[in-house]
Amino acid sequence: MASKELIEEVGKYIDKYYEPGTDDIKMDDEMKSIFDKITSFRKKRQKQQEALVEQEAVSCAPTEFDVGSMKKTKITKEMSQTMATNRNIDDLMSQMEETFSERLLRMIDERGLTDSQVYTKANVDRRHFSKIRKDVNYAPNKKTVLAFTIALELSLDEAKDLLRSAGFALSRSSKTDIIVAYFLQNKIYDMFEINDVLYAYGQPVFG
Repeated sequence: MASKELIEEVGKYIDKYYEPGTDDIKMDDEMKSIFDKITSFRKKRQKQQEALVEQEAVSCAPTEFDVGSMKKTKITKEMSQTMATNRNIDDLMSQMEETFSERLLRMIDERGLTDSQVYTKANVDRRHFSKIRKDVNYAPNKKTVLAFTIALELSLDEAKDLLRSAGFALSRSSKTDIIVAYFLQNKIYDMFEINDVLYAYGQPVFG
């Protein structure tokens, strides 16, 4: 049973963030985050390459050298850097392009959880989960996705990623979204407690 203090605290959180008719998708910020990661990676690789060049310059004998060999080495290193950068971009892009089913199953595997552990905590029945697993393009409703963000004990950013993969976003015009966001942000993943608070604010519960 949720305590009176917790319900009041959630109420303050709702008062602070609830804005009827306003969505908080922030797609531009999320895309910027991807670009920042790519930029950071490229700068890191550039520094590594410069350090290697300096190291080779020190170790090379000053009296004789093969210009053709130097050119070949430089080209090889540049190709290696480009390939590594492309692989990193591909990894980021592939995660952006994941369907809900693909992202959900990956998150389950990464956490070392079993399917039953996750769908039981999310109050999703086995047959429903089986459909999600079998259909890579399965389109869940928003409530189901929110339930999985709790069952997987995601951070707020991870939850937004999972929601986006299903075509949803956390919205400031939804008290349910704000309440779930509160619990995710505070790393509280007790479904019974979350349902108590949802019920106290007249919102539909999970399960």
